[in-house]
Amino acid sequence: MKFPTLLMILLLSLVAAIGFWLARDADERRRAPENADADGTDFFLEQYRAIHMDRHGEPRYHLSGLRMEQRQADGSRWLEAPVLTTHQGDDSEWTLRSEQGWVSPSGAEIRLLGDVLIHRPGDETRSPVTITTRDTTLWPDPRQAETDAFTHLKTSHQEAEGIGMFLDMNREILELKRDARGTYVPH
Repeated sequence: MKFPTLLMILLLSLVAAIGFWLARDADERRRAPENADADGTDFFLEQYRAIHMDRHGEPRYHLSGLRMEQRQADGSRWLEAPVLTTHQGDDSEWTLRSEQGWVSPSGAEIRLLGDVLIHRPGDETRSPVTITTRDTTLWPDPRQAETDAFTHLKTSHQEAEGIGMFLDMNREILELKRDARGTYVPH
C-alpha cells in the first residue's frame, strides 16, 4: 500500500474512534440524571423567609432560617435553624425555633428536630409563655404540637415540667403527658 492511502485509512479510523468515544460519553451524560440519587436536592434556599397561605389567602405561618433544601424523591423540605411563626387572627402568635427541621411535601406536618424553643409573647391579659423541649411535631392547620421528650414550661407566675407534651395553640392548652410537676405563684 502506498503511504498516502495508509495515512488516510489511519486518519479515518482515528476520527471514527473519537466519534464513537464522544457519542458514548454523551449517552452516559444523558443517562446520569435518570439515575440520579433519589435523595438529591431539587433546589435550595439560603437565608430564606417564606409565607405559607391558607386556601383563603390568609397567612398560615411564616417560615425562615439559614437553609432549606427540597428533596427530589418526595418533595419534602429539610431545614437548618428554622424559625416558624404561626398566626391566628391578629392576637395569637406563637414562634417555634429548632436546630433542624423537616416539612412534609404537603406542608401539613413539620418536624422540629434537636432543641426546640416555643414562645408566645404576653399582652395586657396574658403572661408570656416559653416552652423548651426537643424533637417536636407541629401540625400548622390545627396549630397543634406534640413531643415525647422532656418539656419545661415557664410563664410569669408558673413553671411546670414533665415528659411528653401536647400543645393546642388555638385553645392555649398545654398537656404534660407524664411525670408532671410544677409551681404556681398566685398574683
